[in-house]
Amino acid sequence: MEAEMDLLNYAFSIFISLAIGLAGFIIAYKIFDGMTPGVHFADQLKADNKSVAIFLAGLFIGLGILLGSAVK
Repeated sequence: MEAEMDLLNYAFSIFISLAIGLAGFIIAYKIFDGMTPGVHFADQLKADNKSVAIFLAGLFIGLGILLGSAVK
C-alpha cells in the first residue's frame, strides 16, 4: 500500500514538473518572439532558416538547464 502511494506521489511530481517546464518553454518562446518584431520565428522555421533553428535550439537547451535545476 505504501509503495503505491509513493508511486502516485512520484507520478504527480513528474506531471507537475512537466507542466511547469512546458509552460516555461512556451513563455520564453513568446517573449523572444515579441522581442524581435522584425523576425517571426515560426515563419523563419517554415522557410527552412537553419540559423534561427540553431538559435532556438540553444535557447531551449539553456532554458531546459535552468528550469531543470529550478524545478528540483
